[in-house]
Amino acid sequence: MPDLLPSLVIVGRPNVGKSTLFNRLTGTRRAIVTNEPGITRDRIYGKAEWRGRALEVVDTGGLVPDDKALIPQEILRQAHVAIKKAALLVLVVDSQ
Repeated sequence: MPDLLPSLVIVGRPNVGKSTLFNRLTGTRRAIVTNEPGITRDRIYGKAEWRGRALEVVDTGGLVPDDKALIPQEILRQAHVAIKKAALLVLVVDSQ
């Protein structure tokens, strides 16, 4: 994705609907959506348009900051890469 587009980065804990929101915003089905947490591990990039302006949308894996296992730490690192470049962060939470 070109760095010229403002970047909207979707973050949140595992299985709260980040990938569903990504697919909805981009009008695609690029992000896998299941009831199983931890499917998205790498950043997924797409394009969207909001009020006539193009933007880059980034789906990130579920964040569990206190988990010291290797895979959750790598997911957190991947999310930090996207967050550093973000013009806008969207925090998705589960109301339950």
